[in-house]
Amino acid sequence: MLERKVLSFMDTKYILENELVQATINTLGAELTSFKLKGDGTEYIWQADPKFWGRHAPILFPIVGRLKDNTYRIKNRTYFMTQHGFARDLPFALISSGDDYFSFRLTSNEETLAKYPFEFELVVSYKLEGTSLQVTYGVQNASSETMYFSIGAHPGFNWPLRPDQETAEDYVVEFSSPETVDLLLIEGGLISNEGKPFLKNESSFPLSEDLFAKDALVFQGLQSEKLALRSLKTDKFVEMEIEGFPYLGIWSQRGSAPFVCFEPWFGLADEVDSDYDFTTKRGIQKLEVNGEFACTYTITIG
Repeated sequence: MLERKVLSFMDTKYILENELVQATINTLGAELTSFKLKGDGTEYIWQADPKFWGRHAPILFPIVGRLKDNTYRIKNRTYFMTQHGFARDLPFALISSGDDYFSFRLTSNEETLAKYPFEFELVVSYKLEGTSLQVTYGVQNASSETMYFSIGAHPGFNWPLRPDQETAEDYVVEFSSPETVDLLLIEGGLISNEGKPFLKNESSFPLSEDLFAKDALVFQGLQSEKLALRSLKTDKFVEMEIEGFPYLGIWSQRGSAPFVCFEPWFGLADEVDSDYDFTTKRGIQKLEVNGEFACTYTITIG
């Protein structure tokens, strides 16, 4: 069932539900703002308390993370763009819907072209199946030249999910396969030249706020197709299927913030020694004229 609540021209909320779950998406940023399990009423999505972080699950486009000096260059012209790009702050239009899905679209305009010199179409689709929400991003190059971009997800989950029964320390991050991986370190919001050993043939690690003392945990080249936020005290969990995404960020705001974000990305923040060239930036995606790109992640709750 699809329900619409109009709050303002830019801020309309659509509710998609079945007998098990209810999901709410805002046209502003096509942002997932709620995902609830009907059986016990548990809310899984962070509710944007500005004391910690005033967003729910923003879409990162056309950059992921931060640019060095908020600056990049294409064809000897300099552009400025703030962290994570502009899609999260612009209204999307509903273009199709059904009993179990809907799709939203953002297209380039005068405002975006001043920051990003490519004409594009970005379609974000949400589809319910059981207790899972499938999220698909589609990008089309509508320019007359090769287009460069990054895209990523940034959903925040309540941590802990049942604060009346458990604490943040009762949770682990669990991968679907054993991992041996180093972290890409962050320095001033940019990717450092140094890495740090993190997992050695391990499939889980305990969550604590100390992990985020220096910003997000950034992974490259994970083998796992899925990861989960899982309570060791209750049966509550959030699972994300991220097959195909080359990078993953896990982040929480410092200062005992009661949420954690799982962020699959096609792209990265600039490196500390960036030369500002957008076309050679690490992790950048490339689309030829009329080319199309698509990626999907799935959230399952329980």
